[in-house]
Amino acid sequence: MRKPLTTIFTFLVLSLIFWNCKQEKVISETEFGQVVFYEIFPSVLDSIYYDKRMTPPPPPPPEFFEKKEYDNSNLDKVISDYKKSDKFIKDKINWENKKDSLNQDSTPIYLAVSDSVTSFEREDMYELVKHFKNKNIVLDSKNIELKNGYKIDLNKLESNNKKIKFKYQSEFPKGREFWRTEYDFYVGAKIGFSRILFDKSKSYGILNGGFGMGILNGSGFRIFIRKNDKGNWIIDKIIDTWIS
Repeated sequence: MRKPLTTIFTFLVLSLIFWNCKQEKVISETEFGQVVFYEIFPSVLDSIYYDKRMTPPPPPPPEFFEKKEYDNSNLDKVISDYKKSDKFIKDKINWENKKDSLNQDSTPIYLAVSDSVTSFEREDMYELVKHFKNKNIVLDSKNIELKNGYKIDLNKLESNNKKIKFKYQSEFPKGREFWRTEYDFYVGAKIGFSRILFDKSKSYGILNGGFGMGILNGSGFRIFIRKNDKGNWIIDKIIDTWIS
């Protein structure tokens, strides 16, 4: 009677080990994209985000240059003369003082992050292959799930700018009320991303990002990433996809 019991016990143990290994593999595949997203996120943020308060003042309207002191027949001279004007010098000094003040200010800058990473689009498959055409990459098209996304864990988002903090967009009003509402903290932008689409070797990838700083003031990006020789994920190129 001992042999059958021993055999059954051994079979159960081996089955349990096999099941755990299989389950661990599935989890690893599911979480792979998230791990890469959190790794590449600081570099992506550095590439697409800027503090709009740091933007230099715009040039005056065309009517300003219709004054007698400007020779409109020579554009280079107009620009040169304007940069010597009291207005330009004063605006430049004010902007530099403001920029220095903002750099020294430790007040947090909040970015409103979409609660979830959205699914990628079928077009991303073609763009990924086309961008890395010299690498002859292959997509695992049978196992690509176009509709899957996942909730972003704010605790895993990092930034090279220590002043930047994150909040979910669901904590804010929707639509244009997002920008019309006054907050007791500074909101720098709202951002969102798609899931990363990888090639079969998981050495190359593509994701999309959206970035808004106000009503009709936003842009979109397609971000190509790859593994470097050290096995770290880096940005290969970012291209604009839309603007509002």
